[in-house]
Amino acid sequence: MTDVQDWVDEIGSLKPMKEVKQHTDPSCPKEKCSNEDIIHSFDLSGTTNPVPTLHTLVNEIQRTSSPSNTVKYLSLARCQLTRIPHIFGFRDSEGRWLSDTLEYMSFYGNSFLGMSSDDQYTMTFNATGATEMKPEEGSYIGEMGGNIWSSGLASVKFNKLKELDLRACSIQTLGENVFQGMESLTALYLGENEINHIAATAFVGLNNLMHLDLSRNKAVDGDGKPKNLASDRYFVFQDLTGLVSLDLSHTKLTQRNLGMLVGLGKKFKNLSICESGLDSLLPNIFNTTSLEVLDISGNNGIMIYGDSLRGVEKTLKVVFARDIGLQDMETFRDFKKLEILQLAHNEISFIDASVVQTLKKLQVLDLNNNRLPAWFDKRFSYMPKLKLLALRNNNINIISEEMIEDVLNVHYLALSGNFIVCNCHAKDLFKMAYKNQVTRHSGLLKVPTTGMYHLGYAFYNNIIEDRMDMILNCDKHCLEDIEVSGYFKLVDYTPTSYTCLMVSESRSMLVANVTSCKRASREVDYDAELANGRLVLLLILIIPCVLLPVAGIYMFRRHLRYCFITMRNSAMLSIITKNETIVEGTVFNYDVFVSYCNEDRGWVLEHLLPHIEAECSVSACLHERDFQVGLSILENIVSCMDRSRSIMLIISQRFLLSHWCQFEMHLAQHRLLETRREDLTLVLLEDIPRRLRPNTLHYLMVTKTYIVWPKDEGERSLFWRRLKKTLISQKTKQVENVSLA
Repeated sequence: MTDVQDWVDEIGSLKPMKEVKQHTDPSCPKEKCSNEDIIHSFDLSGTTNPVPTLHTLVNEIQRTSSPSNTVKYLSLARCQLTRIPHIFGFRDSEGRWLSDTLEYMSFYGNSFLGMSSDDQYTMTFNATGATEMKPEEGSYIGEMGGNIWSSGLASVKFNKLKELDLRACSIQTLGENVFQGMESLTALYLGENEINHIAATAFVGLNNLMHLDLSRNKAVDGDGKPKNLASDRYFVFQDLTGLVSLDLSHTKLTQRNLGMLVGLGKKFKNLSICESGLDSLLPNIFNTTSLEVLDISGNNGIMIYGDSLRGVEKTLKVVFARDIGLQDMETFRDFKKLEILQLAHNEISFIDASVVQTLKKLQVLDLNNNRLPAWFDKRFSYMPKLKLLALRNNNINIISEEMIEDVLNVHYLALSGNFIVCNCHAKDLFKMAYKNQVTRHSGLLKVPTTGMYHLGYAFYNNIIEDRMDMILNCDKHCLEDIEVSGYFKLVDYTPTSYTCLMVSESRSMLVANVTSCKRASREVDYDAELANGRLVLLLILIIPCVLLPVAGIYMFRRHLRYCFITMRNSAMLSIITKNETIVEGTVFNYDVFVSYCNEDRGWVLEHLLPHIEAECSVSACLHERDFQVGLSILENIVSCMDRSRSIMLIISQRFLLSHWCQFEMHLAQHRLLETRREDLTLVLLEDIPRRLRPNTLHYLMVTKTYIVWPKDEGERSLFWRRLKKTLISQKTKQVENVSLA
């Protein structure tokens, strides 16, 4: 957000100025070109082959024979030029070179050529006519880094040139000494190019340069990938001793480019690096400057070091930090000169009162699109100069008396987009803003008179000027209940922007239609309210005593049933295991009991069963194949587990949703604890987060080694080898402990 020069428009054409006589046509009528006219500007923007036309115009100046006729403004924008032509040798009627009188010059929108190091440009312009000639030996072209586009600047000294516009000219490289001879230059505009390399001495000689625009340089390599800005010199801007403002917004930067920002002098005040791709700033990087304006928007995490801005607490006035992932305002503690703080689209959820108390001069605090909730104590009133407070699209869900009191002295307020519950305080805030609109006048932000290259003040002043007047169906008595209204007006009002949720009716409605607090108190029937209160109290007592137990039983009916089954089975197991033991040599019907859910049946039949039965010669017990018809499911599970040498659980998130699978897992745990047998294999088909694991599974996973089914097919051979080794080991192990039944 940097100011565009005020003498040309966005496409390089000269703007009309009262003291300037513009010429765009060489045929000038006599009545319009008298000796009294002062011809100060030539606007040849959009002219094809403008050099002959410019030559004719200069000759026209010579015929007027007026010492006051000089050319100060020149635009050759959008002229299809491939390089800067050799035109600065033209002389006026006083014998002055064009380069001696020009103060403002634009080449916007031309397509300048680059040049390889092996190419040589051998043509130059003859100032005495509209022809080109070969340069003399020792020409200055070679000293400018061999760029075709800059050849017209070779050996030219501009005594008065103040501003040079080279935007959108397809420039890729700034060669050596390319701007030498422009000692009076104060502003250089190089935005919208493809600059990806800056020579070490590119800016040598620009001792008076105050503003440098390198924004929106988007260079790409042969593969279409963005190229970073590079330089032969780490401190490439150090020669610019008078630099006040630097715009690198929307230009691709990396951490290696941070050296460009180190060592900027005490005159330096304005920096824009928004949307540049930087992910952090060095600590104390600006402590050698007098930084007043900083735009770091769109660089997520750039303020990861909380002390990046230390050293400029006493100078910084404007900060645009939109969408940088900021979580609090601690970074801006003790910035006592700060006037505009733009923190929209961040992650801020809390305003620390001890921080805002230090922002004594803050005029604008933009916190739109954050996560701020409603607050119930003093916050924003700690900032006495606060004029505009923007809180749109946050998590504010109620308007309280404390909030209204906290923003009374703010002049402009934005609260739309919050999911607010309707209450009388919301209506009172709305009416207060309407009353202030009718009775109070609030001005714009006070813009500093010093050279501010940033548009921050203008941005918010435009919001204030463009705001819509509120509409409220209100007679002369409807505002009588608003005694203290403060100063605030709604800067984001539209007829439908301020809505709230009417909870009792489960619908949304306009805040303007909600009943205000004092009107609500006048309309209350206290006898009816007391009777209703008794009824409400009775209902409140009934709910916990009757409804909650019933609701609890209904909600947890499956868990209660599972608990009952578990308890019954535990009792059965304790009875069964009292008298029966298995001695060494016991013959098992199955080598492994496989527990799985129906959703994982395909994996078991297609992958697991062929490997363990065919390749490992292990007999598996599956419920769908081996359970005995006529017995209950519970009896089949206990019997088959007891007649199996080991147990395998096929665990997935779907497995955990099956009550019978969880039951089998419980019995497997019982087998470990009661019989002290270790023949349990856990196979995880997917990762199970801790929050999804029941306690039984979590215990098994932390006490038993388990194996995970890999997604990568190349790793599955290792999976089968490990599983085969485990199963064969369990198969050959002799029985040492009692069985489950």
